[in-house]
Amino acid sequence: MDPFLELKQRDPSAGYKSVGITVITAALGIVNWFELRSLLLVLLTFFGVKRSSWQGIDNLSFLLMGVVWLAYVFYCQYYLKKKAEAKQVLQASAMLLAIQLGILFVCNLLSHVLLGVPFETYMLLFLIIEGVLTVILGWFARRAARKRVLL
Repeated sequence: MDPFLELKQRDPSAGYKSVGITVITAALGIVNWFELRSLLLVLLTFFGVKRSSWQGIDNLSFLLMGVVWLAYVFYCQYYLKKKAEAKQVLQASAMLLAIQLGILFVCNLLSHVLLGVPFETYMLLFLIIEGVLTVILGWFARRAARKRVLL
């Protein structure tokens, strides 16, 4: 088939949709990045790693997680553009957001449990909201995927 004709037939709004949703997932990815870094410091405290090595571990983890975040943003944009062209962007974005909220939930929960810090009211509220949104978005994405397969 003619590649120029194929480009003309594509949905031009798919790129805009994918970039818009990628901005949201990238922002949530930055929050996850910092939560993962704080969880790493909690794990270093929990396992009794010497404080003199914390700075090196933190710098290396910051660099590696930054590269992973950047790769994730590029992947999300590519993946969401493909899904937008196939008219499945809502299901795909719900799954990506569910995964990110799940990571955020686990990081926050583990940080509090490992340090033995009592849950404050607002933190408990955030944990409940993160958990419920993870379950709802994951259920929605899974249900939409099953409907698409069964059709």
